[in-house]
Amino acid sequence: MISDRMAIVLALLDRTSAPNGTGGGLSMTACAAASTALGVDGLCAVVGTGAAGTVLAFGAQAVSAALEDLEFTLGEGPSLEAVASGVPVLTAELAAAQRRWPAFTGPALQLGVNAVFAFPLRIGAIDLGTLTAYRATVGALNPGQVTDALALADAVTLTVLHRQAADGTDRGAGPDAGPDDQPGPGWAAPATYRAEVHQATGMVSVQLGVGLAEALARLRAFAFGRDLLLAEVAADVVARRLRFTEQDR
Repeated sequence: MISDRMAIVLALLDRTSAPNGTGGGLSMTACAAASTALGVDGLCAVVGTGAAGTVLAFGAQAVSAALEDLEFTLGEGPSLEAVASGVPVLTAELAAAQRRWPAFTGPALQLGVNAVFAFPLRIGAIDLGTLTAYRATVGALNPGQVTDALALADAVTLTVLHRQAADGTDRGAGPDAGPDDQPGPGWAAPATYRAEVHQATGMVSVQLGVGLAEALARLRAFAFGRDLLLAEVAADVVARRLRFTEQDR
């Protein structure tokens, strides 16, 4: 049974199903209330998975966005594992997961994150993304909090599907994104957009004469080796400030 606090959060999300399309949505208000209900320090949802990339839909704190950027840059972490496995990945002590995610764990700890909990957003065989929460202190979610988190993940999944259906398209930067990729009412401003990464991947694929998967791996390796975010490297490639050559293969 969900808690009273989470029931309030779900009510905020449910308002987006109103006929006029108004309501709380994945707003900062709903996000902050959900963080409190789960007893975590930050919470975010990412919509979009796999080769098509990921886009941050909402986030409560800069650390939440930084965690997702780390996973996107490094290609490993609890959220990606939750998507791949289709089951929650609950890491009560991140420091103990060094062997599991060798590249991700150190930088995440430096952000002050000591526990991470990732829940897949999916309906049937359809993967929409992940809901990820973190704590600055070591410690597991209690059974009630896990129940609340699962209910929230289901609600976010349905909210995303509803807004995408109402909008008639999946633009990735939020179901109400307009021509300039700005979210509509009821959606928190996306922390980052990753279309440039996919454009850069295509450019590097041509420059090196390799497949898209390898081109993305090269971008990630370049970013990791220079302590940069993948989005930063991609921006340089798209702006033609950076070109990959045979030496980067």
